Amino acid sequence: MLHKIIFKTVYLLNRPGLIGYFNKFQKTQWLDLQQLQAEQNRQLRKLVNFAYQSVPYYTKLFSQLNIRPSDIDAIKDLEKLPILTKKIIREHWEDLTPINIKEMNYLNSTTGGSTGVPCRYRMSHEDYKKGVALMYRGWTYAGYNLGDKVATIAGSSLIPTIGSSLKNKIQEFGLNIRNYSSYEMSDKNLFKYFCEINKWRPDFIRGYASSVYLFARFLKSHNLKLTVRPRAVFTTAEKLFAAQRALTEEVFDTKVFDTYGLNDGGVSAFECEKHNGMHIDAERAILETVDEKNKSITGQTGKILATDLYNYAMPFIRYDTEDLGIISDTPCSCGRKTFLLKEITGRITDYLNLNNIIIGSPVLTVLMGKFDIEQYQIIQNTPSSIVCKIIKGKGYNEARDEDLIRKSFYVHVGEIGIKFVYAEFIPVEGIRKYKFIINNVNTI
Repeated sequence: MLHKIIFKTVYLLNRPGLIGYFNKFQKTQWLDLQQLQAEQNRQLRKLVNFAYQSVPYYTKLFSQLNIRPSDIDAIKDLEKLPILTKKIIREHWEDLTPINIKEMNYLNSTTGGSTGVPCRYRMSHEDYKKGVALMYRGWTYAGYNLGDKVATIAGSSLIPTIGSSLKNKIQEFGLNIRNYSSYEMSDKNLFKYFCEINKWRPDFIRGYASSVYLFARFLKSHNLKLTVRPRAVFTTAEKLFAAQRALTEEVFDTKVFDTYGLNDGGVSAFECEKHNGMHIDAERAILETVDEKNKSITGQTGKILATDLYNYAMPFIRYDTEDLGIISDTPCSCGRKTFLLKEITGRITDYLNLNNIIIGSPVLTVLMGKFDIEQYQIIQNTPSSIVCKIIKGKGYNEARDEDLIRKSFYVHVGEIGIKFVYAEFIPVEGIRKYKFIINNVNTI
C-alpha cells in the first residue's frame, strides 16, 4: 500500500494527469468496438484539420492530392492518404513542424527503428502520458497493480553517459523498479543480476524478448533457480519466438505476456490472460495493416501503419512502422472488444556476441541513432570483430563518428576489430525488411 501511494505521488508531481488517464483507460477497455472507433474517428477528424491548417507538409500534401480535410471523416478514409516514412520525415523535417510549435509542450526523441533507420521526432506531453498510462493498463492484464515491483532487463544506449545516477535511483525507488543492462550480458553480470533479483524479489520481470530469454537460458544452463516466482514476465521490443516463450515460462514458472509498442506513432498492444494475441489499444492511436497497394487488410500479413491521434507536436498519419504483422478481428474470449494483433511477423531478433557479451538489436538501434546515418548494417564474421556498413547522412563525420562508435563498443565489450564500409545502397534480401544485423558466428 505504501509503495502504491509513493508511486502515485511521483506521477502526480512529475506527470500530472497520467494516473487520471490510467483510471479512465481501466474503464474504456471494456467498451464496445463501435464506441471506441467512434471516438477514434472524432479524434482523427480533429487531428487532420489541425495538420492541414498548421503543418506545412500536410497543407501541401492535401493540395497535391486535391482533397480536403473533410474527405478524411473516418478510419476507412485513411486509405486516401499516402504513407509517411522515416525518409520523408528526415527530408521534410521543417515542413513537419507545426507553425505554433513554440506554444506546445513536447519531448524530443530519437529512434533507430527495428530496421536501423534513425529517426528523430517530437512527442507531446499529453501523448506521452497516455502512452505510459496504457502501458500500465496493459500490465494489469497479467495482474499488475500500480506500485508493484518490476525488474527490467533492457538498455538505452551503448554510448557512455556522464553524470550522477542519483536522479535515476530516486525514480527507481519511487516507481518501484530496478533496471538491469541488456548490453553487458556476460556470465559474470548475469550471475550478478540473478543474485540481486533473488534478493529484491520482484513481482514481475520485463525486458527485451531476447534479453529475458538469454537470462532464462543462463539460469537453466547453470542450474540456478530464483527464490521468488514472478507473477508474470513481460516481453517487448522484439519478436518473441515460440521457443523463447517456452523456455522463459519453464525457467520462471510463470506466463509470458508479450507486448508491442512504439512512441513514434503511438501504437501499442498487450497480450491478455487468454494469450490469443495482443489487444490493440484504441485510446491513443489507430493501427492498420496494409497490403502492397496500401489498402487495409486483416487476417494476413501486412505492413503496420500508425496514426497517433494526440501527438499534435508532430502528427504521424499513416506512419510506416517498418514492422509486419497480422490483425485478427475475431473477438477475444476475455471480453475486450478490440482487434487483436495476432503476430509480429517482421520483427526479427538480431544480436551480436562479441567477446562473449551479448548486444541486442534495440541497443544497437539507439546507438546508431545518435549519428547522422541514413542506414546501416552490422556484420559479425568472427567472435571479436564486426563490419559496419553505413550510408552517411550530411552531418556524418567519418573521423569523429568512427571514433565515438569504437569507444562505445570498447567500453562494453572490450577491444574488438571494427571495419567501416561506406555505401550508397544496402541491398534487401528477399521480400522482407533488410537485416541490419547479420551474425555469421552465433545463433540463439
